[in-house]
Amino acid sequence: MEAYRKPRVLVTFVEAGMGHIVSAQAISECLKKKYSDKMEIIESHILRDSDNPVLPKYEEFLVRNTQWYSRLPAYGDIQFASMHILGAQNTLKLIHNTIFYSQTKATIEEYTKYSPDVIVCTHYFLLYCAVEYKRKYNTNVIIVAYCPDNNVHGWWDNRADVLYTNNPLATTQAYELRFKNGHVVETFYPTRTDVTESNENKEFYRNKFGIPQDKFAVVIADGVYAKAKVKKVCNELLKTDYPLTICVLAGKNDKIKRYFDAKAGSVKPNITLLTFGFIKEAPQLYGACDLFITKGGPNAVLDSVMMGTPIIIDYCASPIERATQELFTERYFCGYHFVNPRRIRKQVEKLIEQPELIEGIRDTLSFFDKSKNGAEEIADDIAEILWNRHERMARILRSEEEAVRGMMAEKAAAARAKAEEKIEKVNEAAAKRADKLEDEDLEEFHERTAKRIEDIQTRTEEKIGRINEKTEKLTQNIYEGKASKYIARATERDIPEKEKEKP
Repeated sequence: MEAYRKPRVLVTFVEAGMGHIVSAQAISECLKKKYSDKMEIIESHILRDSDNPVLPKYEEFLVRNTQWYSRLPAYGDIQFASMHILGAQNTLKLIHNTIFYSQTKATIEEYTKYSPDVIVCTHYFLLYCAVEYKRKYNTNVIIVAYCPDNNVHGWWDNRADVLYTNNPLATTQAYELRFKNGHVVETFYPTRTDVTESNENKEFYRNKFGIPQDKFAVVIADGVYAKAKVKKVCNELLKTDYPLTICVLAGKNDKIKRYFDAKAGSVKPNITLLTFGFIKEAPQLYGACDLFITKGGPNAVLDSVMMGTPIIIDYCASPIERATQELFTERYFCGYHFVNPRRIRKQVEKLIEQPELIEGIRDTLSFFDKSKNGAEEIADDIAEILWNRHERMARILRSEEEAVRGMMAEKAAAARAKAEEKIEKVNEAAAKRADKLEDEDLEEFHERTAKRIEDIQTRTEEKIGRINEKTEKLTQNIYEGKASKYIARATERDIPEKEKEKP
């Protein structure tokens, strides 16, 4: 008889920017914190640590691709467009069974070494390989994925058991990719301990990083590779006559750091220029400053708003980053979107002159409460899948059914209210005209009016009947697992809109 072992949860890491890694870290941290006594949690840099040389080289390729997004305008758009040549899911399978066949095969072999009960993925390639591993070798393994982006592009494999999203727009896109009903779960944003445990005030972090207390401070970054506009934006800010501290976060780009290190001793007396390489405490640096200027990388933007620091997004390298920009600057209003360095300098100077503008933005940042860590929601859901899978799915499907019925009932009520409004207008118009008619014409006029009202009522009941028929079909599809855009519309959470005009 085989001895009992704790369920084995494999959390996978891959570098393609840092967002995939930090999201996986956040989930792993919460799993360890809450369930280490009940699960065996294994972390794996599954490409980097492989003995098969094809996989570390493939991760280097993913890193170069991420850098090319920032370096080459339109590169990201061209690549994302190519992902849909034969339909997103068909192209996903074709590419990874031809061009990237050896990398896919090698990654699947890596999964077999762990014999996992659950695989957690935060990157589409690892998700595709995990689904193929399940299909070929281990049909009982549970495949869960968290999409760290603010949209869900077409290469997230819709055969996953669960896809976790972080906002209603991404949830809608997941259903449009035909993820099955009950297989998309919207959570709050996962946040790693580098953010959740950074709870000191601005003055504390300014002392830590050597930032003057008495000047407006900005931090400028372009993701971990600093390949976009950090140099242009910083050089433009160095022209200002306002008192300003500029913190350049060069990440892994040593060339950029050396460039600004050389400039630091020759800046104007009103300016303090500080440079940093790749630092684990980057969120604390955001918290020390009044403003974060960056490209639209989902992870960096999220870290900044979680630390209560407004943003300026100066570049979007791909549709993923445009989705981040639109969500955080236009819907949540966590800051601004300017691409021209001179316009950015003018906005910074305006914020120095009018500090109330920054305070107005900070009010909206209260939505990003890092104590509501979405990684805990994901960890709890993984535990429930392991031990209460059927009950959990039944509850999700019931919830989706209730949401759909509620949405369709609102449609029916709106149709009825519109009909009542029409009838009221018909009666009002009839009353006015009746005063002008002779007695012999009134009877016929009232008959025509009654017929109009009857027609309105009949058409309305027919419309409501069609709504009811559609409701039954939709709810039946829920339990048959058929994807439906109506689920996302019915279940999406509200995105808080900024009530006031943008400062």
